[in-house]
Amino acid sequence: MTIKAFLFSDDEFFNSIIEEQFSSLQEYDLTVFEKITNITKAQQFEKDDIVLSYSKEQNEIPKIKKFLSERSYSFPAIIFGSFEEVSTLEKNSFIFFDTPFNFIELLKIIENIVLQRDIIEYSNLKFKKLNLDMNARIIKGLDKTVRLTDKEAKILWHLIDAKGSTITHDYLLNKVWGYKKNIETKTLTTHIYTIRKKIIPFKDILSIESSEDGYCLK
Repeated sequence: MTIKAFLFSDDEFFNSIIEEQFSSLQEYDLTVFEKITNITKAQQFEKDDIVLSYSKEQNEIPKIKKFLSERSYSFPAIIFGSFEEVSTLEKNSFIFFDTPFNFIELLKIIENIVLQRDIIEYSNLKFKKLNLDMNARIIKGLDKTVRLTDKEAKILWHLIDAKGSTITHDYLLNKVWGYKKNIETKTLTTHIYTIRKKIIPFKDILSIESSEDGYCLK
């Protein structure tokens, strides 16, 4: 997964530092706008991208918030500056980094934002004559009930939610295991195998099909 980040800053030196730090990270795609006024030109910007900003002028921050709000941005954004500069700003919309800052800590914050945005409300779902109860972690029909583990229930939830479309291995690994890099594809394969065994009582109305692209329900 590539994390898209946009830096809006009017400080060339600060921009060069950020660009240098991110340049060696393959999982990040950083775009720099050297003037905050150019924020309106960021046509490729999407609401779930990471926004970083630094300005010597505190009054630029409300402009950024206004622009992001108009784009339905998934706050928070990350603002750099001294404590005195940012202490009066709204803390529900921004995460503030005092300068100088620790780059490793910044990456942890970004990863945290990505994970939090990706948390899904796993509501109960229906598939044909079956009901997937996410609270009880069971799938049940008229006269049969199968108990699932947390991961199995989440995998099945995504497959049902896809409404017959194929879901890739990477998508399921990211959604269910939360972008953990140490999770291997065979972990997912093992879970799919177990789910298939568990849903045998519903084989007439539910099956998990696999292909090179991923998995889907039939």
